[in-house]
Parts: sequence; C-alpha cells; structure tokens
Amino acid sequence: MTDERLYIDGMLVDTDEDTKITMDIKSNLFRDVSKIASNTTYTVKLPKTVRNQMLLRHSDLVQSNQDYPYQRHTARYFRNGVEVIKEGRASVLAVTSEAIEVSIVWGLYPNFSNLLSKGTTLNQLESNDKILFQSSNTPSDYTAALTEDYFYAIFDMIVHEVTVNYDWRGSSGMSYPEGGGRSFGSSSTSTGSVSLGGSRPTTTYGAYHPVVKAAWVLKLIKEKVGVDFKFTGTAKEYLDTLVIPLINKKSNELTFGSQFEATAAATTNVGVVPLTIGVASNVFSGDAGSTVQELVAVSDANVLLDFNGEWQFDITGARPNGHSYTTVNGVTTTTDRYSFSGLYWLRFRVLDAKGNEVAVYNMGDYRNSYMPVSVPGGYQGVVKFTSKGYGKIELKKGQKVVLEWAHSGGGLKGVQFNGGTLKATLSSDEYVPSGGYFPIAYNLPKIKIIEFVKFLSVITGTFPLQMSKDNVVEFVPLSTVWNNKKEAKDWTRRVIAQKAENKPSSLEFKMSDYAQHNYYKWKEDDKVSGNYDGDIQIANDTLETERTIYTFPFSACDGNNVPMYTPAKRTSGGGGSFGSGSSSSSDSSTDTESTEPDYNACNDRILRLTKDENGKATLMFDINMQNIIDEKYAEVVQTLQNAKIVKEKMRIRDLELLDFDETKPIFLAQYGCYFAVTEIKADTNGLADVTMLQLSIR
Repeated sequence: MTDERLYIDGMLVDTDEDTKITMDIKSNLFRDVSKIASNTTYTVKLPKTVRNQMLLRHSDLVQSNQDYPYQRHTARYFRNGVEVIKEGRASVLAVTSEAIEVSIVWGLYPNFSNLLSKGTTLNQLESNDKILFQSSNTPSDYTAALTEDYFYAIFDMIVHEVTVNYDWRGSSGMSYPEGGGRSFGSSSTSTGSVSLGGSRPTTTYGAYHPVVKAAWVLKLIKEKVGVDFKFTGTAKEYLDTLVIPLINKKSNELTFGSQFEATAAATTNVGVVPLTIGVASNVFSGDAGSTVQELVAVSDANVLLDFNGEWQFDITGARPNGHSYTTVNGVTTTTDRYSFSGLYWLRFRVLDAKGNEVAVYNMGDYRNSYMPVSVPGGYQGVVKFTSKGYGKIELKKGQKVVLEWAHSGGGLKGVQFNGGTLKATLSSDEYVPSGGYFPIAYNLPKIKIIEFVKFLSVITGTFPLQMSKDNVVEFVPLSTVWNNKKEAKDWTRRVIAQKAENKPSSLEFKMSDYAQHNYYKWKEDDKVSGNYDGDIQIANDTLETERTIYTFPFSACDGNNVPMYTPAKRTSGGGGSFGSGSSSSSDSSTDTESTEPDYNACNDRILRLTKDENGKATLMFDINMQNIIDEKYAEVVQTLQNAKIVKEKMRIRDLELLDFDETKPIFLAQYGCYFAVTEIKADTNGLADVTMLQLSIR
C-alpha cells in the first residue's frame, strides 16, 4: 500500500483511491530555450470532503467571493515517507460533481513564476548606483575595469553609413561518416554574411556612455527579485567579460543627488537678494549653510525652479480712490480700494560667465501699470503680497542665476521684501547633462529579466537544471551530459520489457522542437551590416525546412560600433519662459553653432570587455552565434543528426525521483547505448514512462 500525503498551504488534504498523483519530470537539455519547462503533475482529483472544501475556501461554490482559485498555493507531496515534491505550487483547475481538480508545478517554476507573471524588465530594477557624466569621460584602465561593476570604456558611438561588400566568398563545412556525407555549418562557414565596405573610425566624441557588466545585472536581479541565476566554470568566465553599453541616458532623482533648496532673507535693500543654501546638490555650486549672491550651474541642464516669496508696504495715511459695499444677512461691510503707481518687481536673471544677461524670468512686475489694493473699510497698516514662480530654466554650465528685487519708493512707503523659499530639481523629461550623475539601473535596457537570462543561457551554451537549491537556478554546460559518461547510471534492469525481443515500447526519429535549419538570430537592425546569426543544421528531410529557435533581445555590432550619435551642426540661443510672470530674452544673446553630435538611442547592444594598446578598457564584438554553436553545441548537434527518441516503462523508486540528476546519462545494456533522460512520467505504483534520447558519443 502506498502512503501518500499532500499538503497545500501547509495543510494536509484528504485523498482517496481516485486521487492519482502522476508526476511529469522534464529536462531542458534538448528543449527550445523559449520553452523552458518546469516539472508538473497530471490533474490531481481531490475528494469533495468537508475538510477539503474548507481548506480550498469553498471554491466549489458559485456564490463564493474568495479569490482562492485565482492564486497559486504552496504544495508538498510525500510518498512512502519521501518528499518527492518540494517547494511546489498548486492551483485549482476545476470543480466537478465528483472532485476538486488541482495541478502542481515544481522544480524551476517557483523561481521563474514571479518573473513570468510580472514580466519585470531590467530597467524596472531599482538601484542607487550612479556614475558622474561629463562632456568628456575618461575610460577606465582595463585592470581597474576588471573589478568595477560599471565604468567608462572606449567604443564607437557614431552612426556610420552601412555598406555591403559583395565580393565572392565560399564556405566550407564538416561531415560525419555515419551521416552519409551530410555537412552542416562550422566556424569557417561564411556564406550569406557581409562585411563593412571599409574600416570604421573610432568616435572622437568624448562623452562616452557608461557600460555595465552583465554579472552586475545578475547580482542586482538576485538582490531585488530574490532569484540567483548561477553560472559556473567557463560559462561564468565568459559571462564576466560581457558588458552592456547604456544606450539611454534618462535622468532621475539620482542625477543631481537631491533637491536643491535655499531661502531668501528679508531685506529692505533693493538689488540682488542673497540666498542661503539649505539643501545642497550638484544642480548649483555651494555647500549647505553657505550664503551666496548667485547660483552657479555646475552642468548644462534644464532645471525646474519653484519660488515662493512675500513682500509688503504700509498704506497708513493713503486715501482710497473708491469703495464697495456688500450686504450679507443684513450686515453691510465696506471695502476700500486703492491704486498705487510705485515701481516694483521680483525676478530671476540668468547671466553668462562674463555677466551678460541671457534671460529674465519675472515673478511680479508693476512697472507699467497701477497696482490695485483692496482692504476692509477704514483699515490702515501693512498689506502683504505673494510672488510666486514655477517653470523650466535652460542653463549652460557656468551660467549664473541671481534673484533681484526692486521698487521705486515713490508712492509707496515701508516697502520690504519678507523673504522666500527656492527649490530646484532637474526637469524629469531631460537627458543626463554634463556634470550630472548617470543613473545605472534606470538606464538598463527595457528587456524582460527572463529574456535576458535566456540570452545568457544561449550564448554560454548552458541549460537550467530543474533541481536546484531554493531561489537558485543553476546553469550547466550542454556538454555536461556527454562528459558525465563515466558516471552514467545503469538502468538496464529497470526496464519492463514489453516483449521478449530487445525492442523499445516506442521509437521516434526526430525532436519535435527542431527543423532542418534552426536559427538563433540577433535583433534586426539596419545599422548592422554583418551576419552574426547561428544555424543548427539537421540533415533530416522529414523535418520542416526552417524555424527560428530564438531571437535575441540585443542587436549585433560591427566591430565596436554602437550607433547613438550622428555628427551634425545645430543652432542654439538663450531665453525662455517661467512661472506666473512674464519672460524676456536679452538682445545681447546671440545664436551659436555647435558641432556636437545629435543623440538618438539605438537598439540595445551587448559586447565584450578587452583592452587597447594603452591598457585602457575597450569594447569589442565577437559574439558570433555560429561560432558558439560549433564550439559549445557540438555534442547536441551531433546527436540530433541521427535522433532516436526511446520510450520505455521502468520501475523507479521514490528516492530516485527525489535525487534524479539530469546531468548524468543512463546506460541500457539491451541496446548497448547511453541515453539522456528528457522526461519521466511517474505514477503512484512505482512505475514510470521514461523518454530518452540516444547520445552520440565519439
């Protein structure tokens, strides 16, 4: 008799003779990377006992308002005292008149589930990491870059005209004797590829964008998502050389560190109003607590200024020039109206380094009109006014912002500026300016985490193991199964022969996920001339002609070209608008020509870190997928040429299910062959349907 115990959300559920838990254990070794699979069960039928209905929150009732059926729940399954399903996830499929039907997934699923359901992208990961961005950034030394997570490196950021070389070039291949002379792609194959029409110059534009290591991105994923995607050995060594140029340069709150704040003191003196810095940032120069006459911009930027101020004067002795009366509930109130003609203004002026006015932003200007005042009848004393301004000011590095207050004195007495507060932040729709900080995570590619991990798996020639530690997904080389031939398990006596002759219960000759040509393609980009795609070729005429196995989330590169900037001349001038007041541009502002390149983000790229002749960190692109296939997929390709998929009925103990190691092949003496187990369907009576692929071992 089989002792079975199923726990859902930590609670033991009732089972009966109709409850059959058939486990489907899968390997991802020969599986299409876009179809990474988890272990799962066939439909499990739970009896509709009172206990089960209570534990499953009465999911069988139409009128139930519980969300239990729409959530995944923890599951553990014990068979004969062995916990064969750990960290599973159960979900309710349906309720029939006889049973409550559930399904359980485990293995990779707990680690992948949140990533799959939420679709989190790399640029949605949060981090305070940043790097100073200048008009000319210095590439790191190669030795220093080896220990840094992000840095500056040399690469070509200029858009070049793509030309194609149509000179004739041949190709060669390699063949296997057992394949009847069939050939498939090798590292020397070049048919269909194109080359640049000439050498490309490296960029002379010094404002390199930062680059970030792929290993740091995985570390950030582990920190923020809680899943450790673990690569080891040569795969890790290769991954450690991968770097991602940050194509975007969007700014956020990290760009200027913090919001700049200052206060303007009360004064009766006209002219420049001193500002005391309360919260310093690298928007403007100056330390917290210091009092300055002018704010000096530390970089080119569009800054949002928010100012709130107050001023006053005394109307004692003045004669009103009109009255108004209002009656409410029989009570009449009088309002005295005044009109004063004295000059007054409050404004921000933007000056260049020589003191020439670039732009003026007003917050109150009564120089050209009478200023109306309304007070309760008979009131004599001080009246107060607010002056506010909010808006975007365009600044260049070194320009100065000054706050000025003035009045004429004629017609007004006791005029006084009562002070104000100033806040400044970088405009949220702006690029990172020179002198600002470049937010790293915020500018990562908009690529789903799961797609990024799949890409790393493909180019490192690895596949994810089902049975890893909690919150760890371990990737091992595809060649591992072949290399573990000496550790193969002999399952000869486990096979339950269907007949006296040594023939399998089922034999197929092709893998359903593959065609004759199986393409791994870089993302399309008309700025790339070379062909760096890969093709696993299988000489089997019964397969469909071709299919795309996987399209990478990155585009390839020609050399180290990441085309983000187009050389161009453009004209710029001063002036702007601001807040509630009027604005003006000084006549002394003149248009200037700039030869800075025009920025336009391109497709995301990934390259590898190397060094130049001066020992500086530089980027190169040599990620040719055909070469990777020839080197790291050789055993897979060789095995697929003459695929034999065998299915057998076997006896497998519960402990063997728990400790199943998909990296080790099995040996069957009746066929004299080694096999990779691709799937096990195990039921409660100790029997299992095992699907195996015969390994082609040199």
